[in-house]
Amino acid sequence: MEASPKILLNIRQVTEATGISRASIYRQMKAGQLAFVKLGSRTLFRPRDLQSFVDRNVQASD
Repeated sequence: MEASPKILLNIRQVTEATGISRASIYRQMKAGQLAFVKLGSRTLFRPRDLQSFVDRNVQASD
């Protein structure tokens, strides 16, 4: 049986999936560059918001 994709990811899962440090993720959140979901004390992320963040930050090489 295949596991269904997660709807929300926690900060640890985001750092592992992206290679972006925890501090950098929090900076991007504070700057309004990375959308997040706050449930009580938990900070969670939708995979589509992470993909949008990455897509907006792609740099074309010269």
